[in-house]
Amino acid sequence: MKNHNSASIIVLDRFIQATRDSGYKGTYSAISELVDNSIQAGAKNVRIKIHIGSDEHYPIQITVLDDGSGMDITTLREALRFGGSTRFNDRTGMGRYGMGLPNSSLSQARRIEVYTWQNSKKPIYSYLDVDEIASGNLSEVPLPVTQAMPEAFATNMKKSGTLVFWSRCDRLSNRKIQTIAYKLEE
Repeated sequence: MKNHNSASIIVLDRFIQATRDSGYKGTYSAISELVDNSIQAGAKNVRIKIHIGSDEHYPIQITVLDDGSGMDITTLREALRFGGSTRFNDRTGMGRYGMGLPNSSLSQARRIEVYTWQNSKKPIYSYLDVDEIASGNLSEVPLPVTQAMPEAFATNMKKSGTLVFWSRCDRLSNRKIQTIAYKLEE
């Protein structure tokens, strides 16, 4: 039940829905944000994979895997916050206000999961979920936990890196994998 006497700065259920509509012209600019983050993290290799998952309503899933510096627990949690950043106002990349990872991802997908690791240690994991946020069940970025990489990506792990996994993609610019891949190549 909502507290009608609350005067919080953000009306969370409306904020998450409105934020999904702002800032990104489409799938390609949203993925470009993730690639830019990878480059800023020193990645030499960035792999984008578009594939079919098990969700019958939103079958397309997108992952971005890099071999950048990875993140520790504090940095991962901060990176998933709207406005959170360890590089706030850094002008070396496309973004600089700490909105890129959560805003670009949730502009395209209802769920984002992030696995990240450093120095060949086990990956840590956290996520954001639009439906959990809108219902009030998720009001803070979950504390990252150690979690194995999805099997399909475990063999591609380097010494450090990050995997961003979009699922329940309900706002993609195109509904065919071939079209998305073609437009990304452009």
